Amino acid sequence: MRHVFHHHKYRKKLANKKSGPIDDLALIVGIVQPLATLPQIWLIYSTRNAEGVSFFMWTAYNIASVILLLYGIKYRLTPIIWANILWLVVQTPMMVSVFFFPVSAQ
Repeated sequence: MRHVFHHHKYRKKLANKKSGPIDDLALIVGIVQPLATLPQIWLIYSTRNAEGVSFFMWTAYNIASVILLLYGIKYRLTPIIWANILWLVVQTPMMVSVFFFPVSAQ
């Protein structure tokens, strides 16, 4: 059986550790990368054309983001939390666009 104080000691050690450049870079990338999807969302919704958008893939991305968000929350990993919140915000409209703009048979 694991001792409760072992985990407390480990968390306290992590909390006292100062963030370095890689931590800051991970946070920046975690914010910028999902925002890079915004032009694609704009294009789909402004042209009302979701041709080539895979509902299955964007749903899989959303499920993965929920799992990683829960992981980030459990271990208090700020870059993981922010990145996956933002991914959910941009992935959901991509997923939903398939229903709003079905590809017509030509």
